[in-house]
Amino acid sequence: MKSGRSIKKKRLEGFGRRVASRLLALLASRHPVRNGTLDKHSIKRAVVVRQHNQFGDVMCTIPLLRALKTRLNLAELAVVASPQNIDAVRGCKYVDRIVNYDKLAFYKTPSLFLKFVKDLRRDFDLLLVPSNVSMSLTNDVMAFIIKAKTKIGPKSLEDKPNKTGGVYNIALDLQWKGGITHQSHRNMQVAFPLGIDPAKESDELEYDVDGQLSDEVSAFIDTAGRKSQLRIAIHAGAGKAGNRWNVWNFAKLSELIHDSLGAELYFTDGPFDHKIVDDLTNLIKIPFVRVRDKTIQFIAALLRQMDLAITNDTGIMHLSAAVGTPTLSLFGPTDPLQWAPLGSKHRFIFGKKGDINSIEVDKVMNIVRKLATKSKS
Repeated sequence: MKSGRSIKKKRLEGFGRRVASRLLALLASRHPVRNGTLDKHSIKRAVVVRQHNQFGDVMCTIPLLRALKTRLNLAELAVVASPQNIDAVRGCKYVDRIVNYDKLAFYKTPSLFLKFVKDLRRDFDLLLVPSNVSMSLTNDVMAFIIKAKTKIGPKSLEDKPNKTGGVYNIALDLQWKGGITHQSHRNMQVAFPLGIDPAKESDELEYDVDGQLSDEVSAFIDTAGRKSQLRIAIHAGAGKAGNRWNVWNFAKLSELIHDSLGAELYFTDGPFDHKIVDDLTNLIKIPFVRVRDKTIQFIAALLRQMDLAITNDTGIMHLSAAVGTPTLSLFGPTDPLQWAPLGSKHRFIFGKKGDINSIEVDKVMNIVRKLATKSKS
């Protein structure tokens, strides 16, 4: 049961959001850009606000960032990100500058917030606010603060109006019905007025790995591993319980992989995955390497040196695909046509009626064999 203090805090935050929304709606005025008046050749400096949503959602923004940087020949592309998802864009070679929206740090050190606002007030030619899952009042507030000649963002999302959409001088009705399916494509739709068509752009993810970290990971593998000819990473965790394949299934799969393929297994283990990986490692009697509490950059470098990665639907799935490692992803309640990694080297399995635990171990193992054979051919 929630305490009276937490209920009051939630009500106060809700009241504050309503006041901010109404005030922003009053301050903002829409100045529609007429057809033909948007000169994309004059755009040299752009900023994308992507501070909300989860790590995987933001990873799916990479195709948009690539299209903006390359199609518009930008001199500078900046991204506003939060501490929860900032690592999703740190490995994106198309981003020149990251502005960290760290609310907790701002509360503790107000001078950091003033510096943040100053960073936002730099002159940009273009501001973009992609919205693939939900809209954000915070994004609209930033869009109002940022100095940019052209501001593109959501007027509505799936028929839900954006009450503060007046901050954009090109406000779009974003609709996915009967058309754009994958989240990478949905992120790109906000750039349609710039002549960027999701159907004509590459939708595969990219993530650059630091050379020094690659050397560090190689040393880690040499020390911890068995120098097997086949290395397979398994990520058994996921932020949502419904997205997690049962740990008993992962244990059985791990033993099958070891016994039939002689593969060396690497269990990746983030801060919220300790209990799951503890249970997994207690169930098996085979050699393994546990990769615990490493940075996202380290995990990216490690995944790049794997022959195959097997994951639930979670952020590591996107990271694995982005570094080019063949990735087999397991899906339950979420739609793989929206979220599964795109590209010919990746595969997914969708549980019956959205139940991830309806996926049979033998079915996963059959695909593992095929992918492992391809990676070594």
